[in-house]
Amino acid sequence: MSVANVRLQLQFDLELAVPDSLATLDHAQLCKTLAGLLGPTVIQGLPVIAGKQLAKAEMRVLKHHHRLEAEVKTAARVEPSRIMDAAPHQTDAEVATLAMRAVARLPKGEAEQASYLRSQALALVNEYRLVSCLVDALLSNGKPSQIEGKLNLTNGHIFLDASHRQTRLQNAQGPLRVAVAGTDVVLTAECSGHTLTGPVLDVTVKQLVPHRGVLLARWQAG
Repeated sequence: MSVANVRLQLQFDLELAVPDSLATLDHAQLCKTLAGLLGPTVIQGLPVIAGKQLAKAEMRVLKHHHRLEAEVKTAARVEPSRIMDAAPHQTDAEVATLAMRAVARLPKGEAEQASYLRSQALALVNEYRLVSCLVDALLSNGKPSQIEGKLNLTNGHIFLDASHRQTRLQNAQGPLRVAVAGTDVVLTAECSGHTLTGPVLDVTVKQLVPHRGVLLARWQAG
């Protein structure tokens, strides 16, 4: 029987993208699962193929051993909650995308970070995401009125249709009640003046954050 006089070691590092169900396994379970998935096709197949190639030079594989090691790599990312605070108009999938993308150039200062995340969120998604709403306000003649509009979740602006081009609101009446249709969400808007399209009404983005889930569901429902 031949005696081995050379030890050959081959090593390959495979970077894998795996489902969350695998990434959350502990080390022993992960290694066991991967070994089972690779099975004889890989674990036993490599020595066989190597033996055939080496036989061309009159070499024989007498023994073989294998070692399987797996390590879960936690990718750096921004906490999703911080992106939701900066951009409540984004869906969970969009938040996850930005959480990975924004971490590389995240500023150090907290205020700068919030501004950066907001700008990056708008660079990713800056479309109108509208939900119907009803604004309670006093007209310039003092008469109470309910104004139908569309609240843009992306920036908090309320769009009014053409019928309100001549609508004028009373000055200095304070925050205006805004009820989002089909929900229990009530917000407040400020009127910053009037233009050719009617009153300029805006809700602060910060107000949208606590109601993000409900508002997105309403927008997605059409």
